[in-house]
Amino acid sequence: MRSAAVLTACLLVWEAQALLSDSLPGGVLLKDGERFEYIVVGAGAAGAAAAARLALAGAQVLLVEAGGDPNSISEIPSAARLLRGSEMDWLYKTIPNNMSCLSSEGHQCRFSSGKCLGGSTSINYMLYTRGNRLDFDDIRVPGWSWSDLQPYFLKYEGLRDLDLLPPSSIPYHNTTGTMRIGFFNASQNPWHSRLIKAFKSLGFPDNPDVNAESQVGVTQLLGYVYGGKRMSTARGYLAREDVKKTLKVAKYTRCTGVIIDKRNIARGVTVVQGLRKIKVFARREVILSAGTIGTAQILMLSGIGPADHLQSVGICVKVNLPGVGANMTDHILPLVLALVDKGESIKDDLLRLATRAGQAAELVKSESGPFTSIGLTDVSAFLNSHCYDFERRKLLNESFDGSNCELPNLQIIHDYIDRKLVAAAKPVFMQATGFNKDIVEQISLANKEFAILVISPVLLYPYSVGHVRLDSSDPLASPAIFPNYLDDEKDVDDMVRSIRIVEQMMESSPFRKRHVRILHLDIRGCPSVDEDREGYWRCYSRHMTFPAYHATGTTRVGSVLDARLRVHGVRRLRVADLGALPRVPRANTAAVSVAIGERVAHFVLEDR
Repeated sequence: MRSAAVLTACLLVWEAQALLSDSLPGGVLLKDGERFEYIVVGAGAAGAAAAARLALAGAQVLLVEAGGDPNSISEIPSAARLLRGSEMDWLYKTIPNNMSCLSSEGHQCRFSSGKCLGGSTSINYMLYTRGNRLDFDDIRVPGWSWSDLQPYFLKYEGLRDLDLLPPSSIPYHNTTGTMRIGFFNASQNPWHSRLIKAFKSLGFPDNPDVNAESQVGVTQLLGYVYGGKRMSTARGYLAREDVKKTLKVAKYTRCTGVIIDKRNIARGVTVVQGLRKIKVFARREVILSAGTIGTAQILMLSGIGPADHLQSVGICVKVNLPGVGANMTDHILPLVLALVDKGESIKDDLLRLATRAGQAAELVKSESGPFTSIGLTDVSAFLNSHCYDFERRKLLNESFDGSNCELPNLQIIHDYIDRKLVAAAKPVFMQATGFNKDIVEQISLANKEFAILVISPVLLYPYSVGHVRLDSSDPLASPAIFPNYLDDEKDVDDMVRSIRIVEQMMESSPFRKRHVRILHLDIRGCPSVDEDREGYWRCYSRHMTFPAYHATGTTRVGSVLDARLRVHGVRRLRVADLGALPRVPRANTAAVSVAIGERVAHFVLEDR
């Protein structure tokens, strides 16, 4: 992980070498009463895909986006850690449940979501994982099985490294799609290979492609990266010359509601652009793709949602749909920190960069070097923790409680914090994590002497369920988000079980011979780890909770939407984003979100 100063210096080199992003479409100034065939709200993973496909089909399309262009630093893969909490992030506030995120400021869990062209694909970690086939087969809505969705994943996938995968992967991939996908450049961090060796010593199979036959094992993940730069949907779809010819993009334009006539037909949307409140109309359809939070908010502002709630905030009910805003699930993780190297500090990196800026420019220009890497984050392991034998210290292909060992409930992800980085970039660290000052000071103190290896087990099948509601009828007010993480004790059980696996990793040969140890933070209200090991980790999990920003479910198919993503009770209105999924899939969610965008465009054009 590089400091803000290092990345800022790198950015100056980047700009000096004229290596800025592919040209994005310019913004348009809307006229009140203007008409289009289709209006798509939200230029994120799904929205950019949907709008681009409709434009390519010759339709007159308006794409409405609350943010602007992603800044140039977002293109640098290693800068991903700096983007949460930036001007490109909605950084929604959440309502505490006093059971999770207890060491975050105000006990509030962070909730990031992209606010720019490309949406979260412009600020996330760029990892390409689709999920398990059963994630989709279990939706139980006709037309939403894995066999139904796979063609849409393949349609947009432009895999450039198929030759690095085994022949068995060929049927699961496409090399000609608009979204370029490939392996990240080498991290040049020795812990990359050590992590893989540690997992294998615990019986984890080597899995070269978690998007193919099996999802279980240790792997190096593919990512949305091309030419050493981030491949967001802004770059992959909106920067296409054939798209820019016809697509109209209204930037810095906030949708405040859907215009619905007396016959419950969607006619357009109300927006705020600058200081102007205006109406724009759609002759055919409106597609909401504002994300799991934003789309639910817009629907409720438009009178579509739980009747009792809408009436309580003074909104006239058009359609009583109790499922709007409900059933929100998200991946969560406990942030586990291990003390490793006493090597070079971040100041040494700054000195080298200052004296070798020319070389840094060449690294970026040649599409190689540390800034075009994602560090250790592309090393990942998928497993069902109920198939791990703690006595034998080994992952088995058999469970103790009837669990399907090919259906993972856990993904272990990694990061690396250079020695002295936290102190050198404390505001950036606090912005990215949201932890309170006491926790940050403890981490900073340990980081003065040691580099920190972050080993975080992500719960892929959380049981806790949250919701989104309106805080008021003001369309510009933030919604009331209650993620309700760790409300179900089974999630804490799985977290503690996952941390036990991390503890056994510490005793594997690659870790033991380098004297790696877990940093046991002193957390007020938690027992010491020596007194009560399980009690400490249960308490730790509730304090060091960290969301993965993969929330789904607030406008799910089968409840709010029909199988073709049409909103029940309102004609000519569809939803296309992660909110449509009944629960969060076992994956980083960008891949399925883009597939949903491709799918809604297919539905719209087919119905036309």
